[in-house]
Amino acid sequence: MPQNMNTITFKHHFKMNRYIKTQWLMIVSCTISCLWMDKAQAQDPHFSQYFASPMTLNPSLIGKNVTDWRAAINFRTQWWGTGFSPYTTSTISVEKRLSSSKSNNNYLAIGLMLLSDQSNNSLLKDNYLTAGVAYNKSLDADGSEQFGAGLSFTYANRLLDQSKFKFQTQFGSMGFQREAPTNDVVILSKNNYVEVNAGVNYSKNNKTNGYRVGAGYFHASKPKIGAFGNSQYSVEPRLSVQASGWLQLAGKNEVHVSTNSEFQGGFQIFTLGGIYKLKIEGDDTIESINIGCFKRFADAFYPYIGLEANNWVAAISYDVISNDLKSAYNSVQSLELSLVWQFAAKKFATNAPVKPVYY
Repeated sequence: MPQNMNTITFKHHFKMNRYIKTQWLMIVSCTISCLWMDKAQAQDPHFSQYFASPMTLNPSLIGKNVTDWRAAINFRTQWWGTGFSPYTTSTISVEKRLSSSKSNNNYLAIGLMLLSDQSNNSLLKDNYLTAGVAYNKSLDADGSEQFGAGLSFTYANRLLDQSKFKFQTQFGSMGFQREAPTNDVVILSKNNYVEVNAGVNYSKNNKTNGYRVGAGYFHASKPKIGAFGNSQYSVEPRLSVQASGWLQLAGKNEVHVSTNSEFQGGFQIFTLGGIYKLKIEGDDTIESINIGCFKRFADAFYPYIGLEANNWVAAISYDVISNDLKSAYNSVQSLELSLVWQFAAKKFATNAPVKPVYY
């Protein structure tokens, strides 16, 4: 039987709607899948100022060179200048040395850290709660040579903000309507895990120079985390290897050099740089201006500037992309801020000034 024009128009409209919805869901699915593929294959969240975040670097550095208490805050926004924020990472940590006696160079320390890593304008959020313990053993009488070992325990949780998604059924004649109902649901098959991390370090220091080497190992159990739909992937183990040294120059100025190498899955990160501490004479607040530059090979270089006082260091660094991304996004950069603060209880107030240290 011949079909009338209304029937043909309706069927055409129905097929077009179904086609548009199918294409839209394919785009949404592809976007989510790409997001998780990126997270599955990428490294852990990392900081350019890795030396200002000891608990993400090496569990054995918990309480290292701390007189009583140390707190640290780190914030990083990655690919700043692209018009959106694909990655934002922040941490807050606190460490406590349980033995603060000057005569006891062997000491136990504990630490607690919260880390938040947000991807694609906060569409995906990974949150980590880490508690750790480290023990430093003096290898000589005055404590200038030390060996340290530490363990940390991490609970990780992944959150997906479905309010960030836009589905085809939410578009109508009035444009996008957030309140419009949709049957399209995005799920996570597994959104948390618990793991144990470990690390060791060796250091030797005197009044005018010193050095330290160490390594941290994370995700040894290869925990599984959920991806789009019913799929899961294993978090690959990460090995972090560090080395640093410092030398006091004339006028009590100092040079610090540092390197950090990260190995995770098929990815590798090599960073090398240094900081020059320019002593400020006659200032009761600021003791030095710290100027440095670091190179993360095959990725970026970043200048660093900080102010150091009696018991705190505040710093800023600015990543300048040097790989192929630069040609695609000339304005792609990353901004990072850090604050490390040491403080002591009243009963230790007469001790020598506590110092934030570079790792």
